[in-house]
Amino acid sequence: MKKYDIAIIGGGPAGVTCALSAKNIYPEKNVVLIRKEPKPMIPCGIPYVFHTLNEVSDNILPDTPLIANKIEIINDEAIGRNENKIILQNNGELEFDKLVLATGSKAVLPKIENVDKENVFLIMKDKEYLKNLKTRIQESEKIVILGGGYIGVEVADELLKAKKEVTIVEMMDTLLQSMDKEFGDKVKEILENNGCKIITGKSVDKILGDKKVNAVELNDGSKVDCDLLIISCGYKPNVELAEKFNLVVEEGKGILVDAYLRTSEKDIFAIGDCAAKYDFYTGEFSNIMLASTAMAEGRLVGTNLYSIKVIRQYPGVLGSFSTKIGDTAFAVSGIIEKRAKARSLDYTVGFAKSVDRHPGKLPGASEVTVKLIFSTYSHTLMGAQITGGDSVGEMINIVSVMILNKMTDIDINNLQIGTHPLLTASPVAYPIINATVDAIKKWYKMQAV
Repeated sequence: MKKYDIAIIGGGPAGVTCALSAKNIYPEKNVVLIRKEPKPMIPCGIPYVFHTLNEVSDNILPDTPLIANKIEIINDEAIGRNENKIILQNNGELEFDKLVLATGSKAVLPKIENVDKENVFLIMKDKEYLKNLKTRIQESEKIVILGGGYIGVEVADELLKAKKEVTIVEMMDTLLQSMDKEFGDKVKEILENNGCKIITGKSVDKILGDKKVNAVELNDGSKVDCDLLIISCGYKPNVELAEKFNLVVEEGKGILVDAYLRTSEKDIFAIGDCAAKYDFYTGEFSNIMLASTAMAEGRLVGTNLYSIKVIRQYPGVLGSFSTKIGDTAFAVSGIIEKRAKARSLDYTVGFAKSVDRHPGKLPGASEVTVKLIFSTYSHTLMGAQITGGDSVGEMINIVSVMILNKMTDIDINNLQIGTHPLLTASPVAYPIINATVDAIKKWYKMQAV
C-alpha cells in the first residue's frame, strides 16, 4: 500500500489548484490527485460545447500543469475510508497524511412526473454524457430549458446560435436571480430578440410523450412542444463521500468547515462546491458555487495544509461572476439591491452610464451601465452590477477588489485611474467613479433634508 503526504479527491478547478499550490509550498511532499473522470471538464465552459466549440473534448481541463509538477493522478473512485487510509473502487487502498475533499457539486433533478423519459437531460460535468447530449441537440429542433439562471441562459444563447427553437421556463418572475430585476429583464429582452420564447412565473409539472419527450406540461396546465428537455435548476454540494467518511455535513449546504476550510477532522479539508459557503455580509449559509471561489479556496488550503502560513482576510463569498448573452456582458459582485432590502441593510444606490471608448464612435465601443450598492452610513461599497461590452468582465474584477478592501465612496472618488481612447471610457465619464459620485450626491441630499 502506497503512502502519500497529501491526497486530494476531485479533479476539478478546486482540486487541481490545491494540488499545484501544495506542491509549490511543500515541494518535498508527494501529492496524489484522485478523480473518477479520466478527462475532467472545465465547468464554466460546458455551455459552449453545444455550439461555439467544435467538440466536447475542446473543453477538457488539461493535466499538463499536474504532470509538470510531478503530481500523481489516479483515475479511480474513492468509496470509503479506514482512519487515514482511502479505499478505492479498483486499486485497493492508499494511505495519507493530509486529505482534501474537492468532490464538487451535482446537478439538481427536481420532482417532475415522467422525468425518466428519453431526451431529458441535466447539465452534468461528464464528458461522455455531454457528448451524447450534444448529439441529441444536433438531432433536435424544439428544445425546452427548465431554469433561467446563468447556465440556463448561456445554454439557450448557444442553442439560438445553432438555429434551434428554444423556450426557457423559469419559475421566478425574471431571469438571472443573482442580479436585480432590471438586469434579468435585459437578458430576457436580448434572448427574445434572438428568437427565444421566455415563460416566467411557471414550472414544469409533467413530461409528455411515449418513450421520448414530445412536450412538457406546465403547472397552469398549458403545454409546450419539444423534442428535447434540458433541466438546469442549479447544483447542490456533492457530500456523499464526506458522509461515508463521517464528516459533519449541513444538509443542502455542504461539508461544514472553519475559516481555513478544515472539516470536523483536523487532517481533512474540504474545498470548492462540496464545502459549505458563508455570505460575505451576513455570515449565513450561501448557495454560491463558482470556480473562482473554489480556486481561491484551493490556493488557501494548499498553502496552509501543515501550518497556517496565509491568514484568511475575508469571512465569506462575494459571488463575483460574469457572463455574456448575445453581444452583451453581465457581471455581479457582492450584494444586490433586492438582497440588501430583504436583509434590512441601509444602502444607497449609485448609477452611471457611459461608453467604454472615447470618443464613443471608435470601433468596438459599447454602452456600459454600472449599479453600485453602498452602505449608507459607513459609505463602504457592498455590491456592484455591470452590463455592457467585453470590458465588463475585467471591470467587475476591479470592483471585487474594492469590496474586499472595504473601500468607501470617497476612496473610489479619489482613485487615480489609467484610461486610453481605444481601451476605456473617458476619464471624465468613467462609469465606476461616476456611479460612486451619484451615490455621494444622494447621500448629501439625504443629509440636507
